[in-house]
Amino acid sequence: MKYVNKYLLLFLVLFQLLHAGTTGKLVGVIIDKITREPLIGANILVNGTNYGASTDLDGRYYILQLPPQTYSVTFSMIGYKDVVVKDVQIRVDLTTSLNAELEEGVIGMDAVQVTAERPMVQADVTYSQANITSEEIDMLPVEELEDVVALQAGVVSSGGGLHVRGGRSGEISYMIDGVAVTDPYDAGMAVEIENNAIQELQFISGTFNAEYGKAMSGIINIITKSGDFRKYSGNMSSMLGSYYANDPLFPQLDEFRPNTIQDIQGSFNGPIIKDKLSIFASGRYKRNGGYLYGQKIFVPESHEWNSQTNNFEYISPSHVRWDSLYHPYGINDSSWVSMNWSDQYTGLTKFSWIVNPTLRIAYSLSGSETASQGYSHAYKWNPYGRSHQFTTKLSNMFIMDYSLNQSTFFTLSLSRSVNHYRSQRSDKRNYYQNHSTVSIDSVNFFGFSYVDTTISADPNLFYVSPTIDDYTPGNNFEVGGHSMGYFEQKSVINTFKIDGTSQINRFHYLKAGFEFRNTNMSLTSYSVQLAEYTSYTPRIPNAMESPSHNTYGKKGRNPYEYAFYLQDKIEFEDLVVNIGLRWDYFDPKWKTLNDPSDPNINSPVKPINRFFDLDGDGQISDIERYPENQKNNQDRMNSNANGDLWYKNAKAKSQLSPRFALAFPITDMGHMHFSYGHFFAIPQYSYLYTNPEFEVPAGSGTGYTMGNGDLEPQRTTQYEVGFSQQIGMDIGIELTGFYKDIRNLNATKIIQSFVAGDKYGLYINQDYANSRGITVALSKRSSAKISGNVDYTYSISEGNASDPAAAFNDEASNIEPEKMLVPLDWDQRHTFNTTVTYHPIKNSGLGLIFSYGSGLPYTTQYLGVRTSFENNARKPSTYNVDLRSYYHFQFSGMKLSLSMNVYNLFDFRNELTVFSDTGRSTYTLVPTYTPQLSGPGYNSLDEYLIRPDYYSSPRQIKIGLSVNF
Repeated sequence: MKYVNKYLLLFLVLFQLLHAGTTGKLVGVIIDKITREPLIGANILVNGTNYGASTDLDGRYYILQLPPQTYSVTFSMIGYKDVVVKDVQIRVDLTTSLNAELEEGVIGMDAVQVTAERPMVQADVTYSQANITSEEIDMLPVEELEDVVALQAGVVSSGGGLHVRGGRSGEISYMIDGVAVTDPYDAGMAVEIENNAIQELQFISGTFNAEYGKAMSGIINIITKSGDFRKYSGNMSSMLGSYYANDPLFPQLDEFRPNTIQDIQGSFNGPIIKDKLSIFASGRYKRNGGYLYGQKIFVPESHEWNSQTNNFEYISPSHVRWDSLYHPYGINDSSWVSMNWSDQYTGLTKFSWIVNPTLRIAYSLSGSETASQGYSHAYKWNPYGRSHQFTTKLSNMFIMDYSLNQSTFFTLSLSRSVNHYRSQRSDKRNYYQNHSTVSIDSVNFFGFSYVDTTISADPNLFYVSPTIDDYTPGNNFEVGGHSMGYFEQKSVINTFKIDGTSQINRFHYLKAGFEFRNTNMSLTSYSVQLAEYTSYTPRIPNAMESPSHNTYGKKGRNPYEYAFYLQDKIEFEDLVVNIGLRWDYFDPKWKTLNDPSDPNINSPVKPINRFFDLDGDGQISDIERYPENQKNNQDRMNSNANGDLWYKNAKAKSQLSPRFALAFPITDMGHMHFSYGHFFAIPQYSYLYTNPEFEVPAGSGTGYTMGNGDLEPQRTTQYEVGFSQQIGMDIGIELTGFYKDIRNLNATKIIQSFVAGDKYGLYINQDYANSRGITVALSKRSSAKISGNVDYTYSISEGNASDPAAAFNDEASNIEPEKMLVPLDWDQRHTFNTTVTYHPIKNSGLGLIFSYGSGLPYTTQYLGVRTSFENNARKPSTYNVDLRSYYHFQFSGMKLSLSMNVYNLFDFRNELTVFSDTGRSTYTLVPTYTPQLSGPGYNSLDEYLIRPDYYSSPRQIKIGLSVNF
């Protein structure tokens, strides 16, 4: 920590500070309309705020720190008529130019009214980015943040993740109000923000500036709304809906059931103390009943407890165990149950306080609670056997802005985010925390002991293995039992950030910053053991002896990281240059093995690690193998078989990353830009701490992977060149080419254990990839009742592996790893997105989204054996159309809106997952070489191979009413 204090002190001495990444800048020149001479001392006021400026000796002005939104600006000077310019748009990280010409007049004359027109080509954009306002989000059929991002050029949505310009998922950095909120455990977003709380969404896919770090592919920067300081306003809306499809693939969707989907949200904002303190609050309740249904033919308690045999047995007169593939009868009411439902509550409250003209303070509290269950095809006839998932997110954020003068200010940011995820048997959110605790070996597990004890004191919570009746592997429906796994992970992320800028002169806009973040992570994961070797009594394995039970212990893992950056934006008349330097540092605060061939200190396999070598010959003879000569853990800790310490501390890592970009005009309304940068991303911490007890049981074959605290940062070098041109008054086009070289990606290395035949996968930095492509973006601002955007991307994404565990999986399957570049799983060559808004009559509108994606790659197999190199074939292309329509009207002084959203308007059946022997979701060749153990019916092989989860979601219709006041 002393090093952090030293660097922080040095930074504060060198730089005067400002907040980065949440505001924009307004600049311009004011002249006399007749003489064309600059006006000195003219006043500029951003109406409804306390932002303003005066012109200098050259008639120039600049206003910093403007939050992104639309303003009106007044220009005034004694002896001249006022000029009021409306619809002035401020965008994050961009400079808006606004000039004015004043004509002489007397006091009291009406002001000259002007409406600003934003240029379709932004002159100071030096890399690819999109700034989407809250108004633009409201007009489109989008529900979540990810829906908006997925529409941007260069983005591919695949496998539940977002891939930007060929990068792996998890390479995006998430920021809220300029503060990073990425959970370093899994690279997901640690905070839930709804669209109704977003003022502006900034998405950067190009070579972003030095102020942005910990990302190799993209930046998502969310600016949240603030309360108005002078007036109250609010909104309440309710939408009801249903999935609707007349298709036997999706049972129970042939009727419109409006309570299947419930979406209630609202917001309120206004002054608490006029012109001093304001509040913005928003909330949302969202229930999605899902579209994948199962039938309650069986239930987990299909087995009953036999007190005489101390066992769960199937309800059958003779207790015969039947295979789940052809069990002859069901035992329940056969009612239909949704299998991919979710319930979510989210909320945000933000206070904004103008302490004085130079000091502003904001505090926000946001949180969410989510409960859900995911679809599992094996449980289709036993839907209550699936695990429940619960996610709790909570974030506190404090931001203080202090202006030293008109050209310099700084921001201090403090945040604390908690992301808590659980997957468990019980449907009670805090069941395990509330249960009585059993303690063995001074380690507590919620209601459970290590070994030799039934795992739950609650007799009503049965544990039945879902495979207890199976004797054929694969393609089985489970006729009883439930998921046996338990997983809990919690991240507490504390961030300190101080940023700054100064408009040094007309040309140089200097930014600098420091960030420190530490994370406390806890984890408990196990699979309940229930088999013949446990006498069919459910037990939890000992965490120190079984790799199926992992825990970070009471203290958890506590890595920390910090970064410095310096950025200069140089703006000349015909040239804009962004140049910067960033230094990142992280310390995993963990250990690695000195001898990977014998990893488990609690159960070593080398004789010399188990017994003392009494005669010093380097061998353990039979006479040395007696109980009193055994080593304990401390002995092994001090010296392994090679005489080294058992563990060594993982090293801290750092990188210096230069960034450079420039833009310059080539026509009166056209610009070119070029950018280059090195990008650094800390590995997801889950890869550092996997298998924390370093366990590889003897005789396990190739069965386990192990984390590596010494993983290096992943690195990307990216180049980009682009051309932007305004056509007429309303159309802009942008053409961009990019190339990314990606190195040090997470991979697995096969480690040979001391026991012959036993191997495990160790995470290392070895994978590599590259991507290149072009994007074409066409935008049209609203005119003639229509506006829209067209985004097309052609890209090639190749690498040696898509999955960090690919080499391990290949070894376990006896497949030769790839030694050449192959298409990555998300290598979508052609991506096309169109958004259109149309206003046919006053107070009404239509929003339409059309999306097309060419087929993603897959690997062909026959009889379970790969028939060619990885990702050698293509899935079918995908299509989708979403529609939003609305009509506004007045009633009793309130503005009401009726709306309808339809997702997948034409009910396309997009095949997202395919059978590897046919390349289609519709059929497979499995029945040609696998025996049909029973005739047609719900437990037949044919029925099992009908996979509704392989397709995109069917048509969804939502109808709503909203009230604005």
